[in-house]
Amino acid sequence: MGMLHILCTFMVTLCLIFMLDMTDSTKVLPAANSVCERIFEYFPYCLGFLVGDPNFGIPSKRCCQHIEKLNILANHRTGPTTICWCIQVMVKGVTPSLDPSKIQDLPPMCNTTLSFPISDSMDCSK
Repeated sequence: MGMLHILCTFMVTLCLIFMLDMTDSTKVLPAANSVCERIFEYFPYCLGFLVGDPNFGIPSKRCCQHIEKLNILANHRTGPTTICWCIQVMVKGVTPSLDPSKIQDLPPMCNTTLSFPISDSMDCSK
């Protein structure tokens, strides 16, 4: 859990640095910190599977549980655009990159649908 906490803290910091370049960041920064913190907490459990790591042939139970949590956030609180942006910030520059076939495999393997896009090169405004 210590490594995950470090990763989440690092990602939140990157998110905040990225957002400092935005105009009127005073309104966005507090919300981004709390919103992205959940995404940065939930999404890493799926990264091993999504990048095609041979140790993660199937998504973990926790990954699937967290996809459900992200779906709830997308549908009722945060919205898919914000989740998309947080994921984009998280996976930018990740090596290996996300495997599109694994992204397609994730929903049926977790017995769910995705209420938000996952990609390493997405346009979150759409």
